[in-house]
Amino acid sequence: MDQNQILFYVMTIGCTLCIMFGIYKNPAYLLLLVVRGALCSALVWGIHAYCIRNGISAPVDLNFLSIGTGALLGLPGIIVLYAAGILIA
Repeated sequence: MDQNQILFYVMTIGCTLCIMFGIYKNPAYLLLLVVRGALCSALVWGIHAYCIRNGISAPVDLNFLSIGTGALLGLPGIIVLYAAGILIA
C-alpha cells in the first residue's frame, strides 16, 4: 500500500466518522442526506440523459461518488463536479 492509498483511507475514515457523529447527534440529518442525494442524482441523471439525447459527451456520470458528493454538498457539489469534468476533459 502506497502513501496515497493510506491518505485516502485515513480521510475516508475521518469523513465517515464525522458523518456518523452528525447523524448520532441529529437523526434528521440522515433524512436530509437521503433527500439531497436523491434530488442531486435525479439532476445528474437528467443532465446526462439530455446530453446523450443531443449527442454531447456528458462530463459526469451517475455513480456512487457523484451521488455522495451531491448528498454531502448539495447543488454546489454538483456544479463543482461538472466544472471539474469540463476543465479536466
